[in-house]
Amino acid sequence: MFETIKVADRVYALVGDLGQRSPANLGNNMTCSFIVGDDGVVVIDTGGSRAGAQAIEAAIRAVTDKPIRWAVNTGGQDHRWLGNDHFRRVHGCTIVAAEAGLADMKARTFQQVEMARRFVGAAFEGTEVAYPDTTFAQRWTLPVRGLSVELLYTGGAHTPADLLVWLPQQRIVFAGDALFSERLLGLQPGLGLKWIAALERLRDELRPVTVVPGHGHPGPADKALADSLGYLLMLRDGARQLFDAGAFDPVEVAEKLDQSKFAYLRNYDDARFRSENAIRMADEVLKTRK
Repeated sequence: MFETIKVADRVYALVGDLGQRSPANLGNNMTCSFIVGDDGVVVIDTGGSRAGAQAIEAAIRAVTDKPIRWAVNTGGQDHRWLGNDHFRRVHGCTIVAAEAGLADMKARTFQQVEMARRFVGAAFEGTEVAYPDTTFAQRWTLPVRGLSVELLYTGGAHTPADLLVWLPQQRIVFAGDALFSERLLGLQPGLGLKWIAALERLRDELRPVTVVPGHGHPGPADKALADSLGYLLMLRDGARQLFDAGAFDPVEVAEKLDQSKFAYLRNYDDARFRSENAIRMADEVLKTRK
């Protein structure tokens, strides 16, 4: 199910499937993580189903028997939070998210549950919706003994809800869906320019040494930023250049924009996916020119 990677002392990433949700991956087609504090464990993202949460729990128990005290939902996407009920019911976890995260979860609950049920099938049975206990607007410090754990709202990235988990002492950031590595990201309408701003703040203000992305393996910040920020900047700058050259609308931009620099990423071969990304970014760029 997961590849468990020790990122640093007491810090672990659980790298899941880069593909679509499925019965085999239990809806855990993402990278999640956990931190072992002096007084307990922090789970970063709870999985895409009850069975997915149990798989995360098992990966934690292979490393430590300390109590699991906190769970952080880094965004409103299904695999970031549909395992909440298991961790609250079995472990009594306090579940934390950004205010925007809770709003996004509530707005898309039905859509996400139906999608997850369709992809995960019988393995989704027993999953119950459970929203976070605690939310914050911009910044929150978890009361974890032994290390500093800060939660920082991005202002919007892949979803309006994305937050970062920042370990300032180790200079490690858990980026959730704000960063995709090894896999082509998916752009939602109206979020492209916000996503760029969020990643530029991550790069310039936090200056992490190590990034744990929401998809793919942890590693140096430059690698993950190249796969995500580099791709977004290519879409934005390419749209600007094509509009300057006379492109009529976002559809024409998508038809003419060369994205082949990122052909090494998983899902690049999906032409419709690439086109949607280009159209959505070009639409935002066009609005800034009016």
